[in-house]
Amino acid sequence: WFRSAVIKENAMPEGLMTLLFSNIDPIYEFHRGFLKELDQRLALWEGRSNAHVKGDYQRIGDVMLKNMCVLKEFTSYLQKHDEVLTELEKSSKRLKKLETVYKEFELQKVCYLPLNTFLLKPIQRLMHYKLILERLCKHYSPAHRDYEDCKEALKEVAEIASQLQSSLIRLENFQKLTELQRDLIGIDNLTAPGREFIREGCLYKLTKKGLQQRMFFLFSDMLLYTSKGVTATNQFKVHGQLPLNGMILIVLDAPVEESENEWSVPHCFTIYSAQRTIVVAASSKVEMGKWIEDLNIAIDLAKKSQEKSGIFLDPGLSDHSNRSSDEVSLEQESEDDMNSSRTSLDKQTHHRANTTVHVCWHRNTSVSMSDHSLAVE
Repeated sequence: WFRSAVIKENAMPEGLMTLLFSNIDPIYEFHRGFLKELDQRLALWEGRSNAHVKGDYQRIGDVMLKNMCVLKEFTSYLQKHDEVLTELEKSSKRLKKLETVYKEFELQKVCYLPLNTFLLKPIQRLMHYKLILERLCKHYSPAHRDYEDCKEALKEVAEIASQLQSSLIRLENFQKLTELQRDLIGIDNLTAPGREFIREGCLYKLTKKGLQQRMFFLFSDMLLYTSKGVTATNQFKVHGQLPLNGMILIVLDAPVEESENEWSVPHCFTIYSAQRTIVVAASSKVEMGKWIEDLNIAIDLAKKSQEKSGIFLDPGLSDHSNRSSDEVSLEQESEDDMNSSRTSLDKQTHHRANTTVHVCWHRNTSVSMSDHSLAVE
């Protein structure tokens, strides 16, 4: 589907075309054959012919073993996915035409996930095979005639999976950063080298008019917070960018005092950073625990790596000498945002909110990178 879209518009340079499809095609062809064999085996297993009475078709290990051995030969293709993803991202930033085709393609029904998520599927599929074979081996007794083949197949796939594990972690992080780059307005260099995504989700930020829902993003070097925007593409607008270096968290059990107004807020904590101090509340004690744990680990790691995370800061976002007026201006924006996001959502039935950031916003919850990896497996 994507190939025909870029060919039709002549939007992709030949080098990238070759890189992308010479890696995808062999894996695709292999899986077509694999699927056919599985279909045939299942038809015989459940079939109306009396072949299954002979009992030789009610097993799957031999098919799995044969195909896992063949899959091993494709490891080099899977290892190139790193390069494929990076090049695709670089080219779509550089070439306006490709970027347009890419974005329009992602809005089609056929592309129900961000496109680069699909490119990770073949490697993630290995994890599925591994999990399925582990379950099969537990299910069979060692005496079962399907057991040995399943055990051998598991050994083969575990070997490929371990070779690709570090590559997969890197790819999933890169995929997440590029997905967020598209979802957020007001930050440009999200895919900066060395940056890792940790957690995203909703917290309520305390302002003069009370608690306002905000979407927070924790990375290995900074904490971002955004509000739902009014754009035609349903993006989130960055309001603040806080470096983790020197950040301190304080959990409050007592009511919070904020400029003459007293708010009694449960599941509340204060984030002190070089730029400003913000008070946030989570939707539950569990959610608060998750955020505080991840923030503390990230702050410690940032301290240890001693990287000058200040270089990532946008000067426009970091100058907040007048904190109270900053709160007021945020106030105004947030009210506009909240009203407009309701109307913009009504208008935008054509845009499928298919990224986790939209899910977190509507479900008022948070998701970490380890949750993502687990879900994929």
